[in-house]
Amino acid sequence: MAKSRFWFQAHWLVGITVGVLLALMGITGATMSFQDQILEALNADARKVTVQGERLAMPVIVAHAQAEAERMGARVRTVTAPQNADGAVRVLFLSGPSEIVRYLDPYTAQWQTGGARGEKFFEIVEEIHRGLITDRVGGKYVGRRVLDAAAVLLVGLVATGLYLRWPRRTTNWRAWFVIDRKLRGRGFLYSLHAVIGTYVLPLLLLSALTGLYFAYNWYSSMLERMAGVSPVAEEQMAGKPLVAPDVAQVWSAFEQATAGQRVGQISFRLPKEAEEPLRIQYLDFDPPHATAFSTVKIDPTNSQLLTHERYADKTTGARLLASMLSIHKGGYFGVIGSVLLMLSSLALPLFVITGWMMYLDRRRVEERQRARKQQAANVPV
Repeated sequence: MAKSRFWFQAHWLVGITVGVLLALMGITGATMSFQDQILEALNADARKVTVQGERLAMPVIVAHAQAEAERMGARVRTVTAPQNADGAVRVLFLSGPSEIVRYLDPYTAQWQTGGARGEKFFEIVEEIHRGLITDRVGGKYVGRRVLDAAAVLLVGLVATGLYLRWPRRTTNWRAWFVIDRKLRGRGFLYSLHAVIGTYVLPLLLLSALTGLYFAYNWYSSMLERMAGVSPVAEEQMAGKPLVAPDVAQVWSAFEQATAGQRVGQISFRLPKEAEEPLRIQYLDFDPPHATAFSTVKIDPTNSQLLTHERYADKTTGARLLASMLSIHKGGYFGVIGSVLLMLSSLALPLFVITGWMMYLDRRRVEERQRARKQQAANVPV
């Protein structure tokens, strides 16, 4: 009994304090669940083009991007060509600390107007989700550390919540999965809180445990060791300077590496600093999911192939780690997965609200009981 009371006190104390941050993470996470689809719909006019014969070759597209970067006083970071024939090429420019996204018609080499509606909104939502927007206002990484700790406590809340429920009518499935609408007051709130918690428990654990992969190096390293993934060491690039690569030769090396494969989306990522290889990520024409990327790394100083990491050749553990962000957002499991993860994220504010309501109701009951005892103590014999 004493042990249960301790865990109960720990559960509600964390819930009514850190729970506010978890609710914020849940709302922002749910908002980003269908971010790509929303942005695609908002910017269909700029991101869709008229198919006119064959696309320009990637070296030509990159050359146009580099010419535009020179005009803007910026640098090209990535050039992404989508699989669908009517899709515009996405170009990410770096201008100091800022990022600029433009879209290019791969048939006419004309720059599209717009294409970034809603991106600033989702950028702010992501900054709140990852670090309470503290990076923007000056407290670099402070908010991230706070939310990282909150994610750890979410695992504890899920575990203690399950522990507190377990002894009560374990075999009564209705108590676990059906909200008792006959109850009133705190009893109904508890039923709502506990039953919905039962449904979303595995999803919240999934969100928390995958989110921690991006939060703590010790955690990601542990998962990588468990999955048998060796740390990536760019030893072949040691001492190599930052140079402008010969895009034509680099593309030729990529085509040789992927000869015989049907390639879908391609993302051409230029190095930003010395000792960094040029990366070309690509999806197979019929990928198992949207983040099943293979990666070709090329030495930009001599256009020599360094490594070719095929998604199909990776172990199951390595595939999961490579898709961790997609798993975290639910997209790894398709539309249904995204919907379920979104709903579980939206449950976090519900838990905070019901938890606070139960806490305040319990305080009112305790205060009335104390008042009665005090009155009884003051009654003369």
